[in-house]
Amino acid sequence: MRTLLCVFLALSLSACDKATEGFSQGFDSAFKTNFRTSFIDSCVKSAGSRGNKSQEKLTKLCTCAADGVMKDATVSDLQDVDKIRSKSGPIIEQCVKEAVGLVVDTPARVS
Repeated sequence: MRTLLCVFLALSLSACDKATEGFSQGFDSAFKTNFRTSFIDSCVKSAGSRGNKSQEKLTKLCTCAADGVMKDATVSDLQDVDKIRSKSGPIIEQCVKEAVGLVVDTPARVS
């Protein structure tokens, strides 16, 4: 009887670990999906207020930037606003050069 109880407890604890892992993966996936959507929306609005580029080109640029920022990023990385700001500038510049062919006003770099 004791052995059966120990096996049951071990299986129950294992199931709890799996449930926690599943919840964590679900949270991470949902967070990244929402982050990407919000990043693109915010980027398009911000870029659209500075010029007369088409919505399609702005969406393409901002999607490229979002994907670049999110590449290899953890949820913790994406929650760090300063890290995202510092990472997004060079990625947006690269997206402009390679993917979209837009000219964007960028501030002069200080050496």
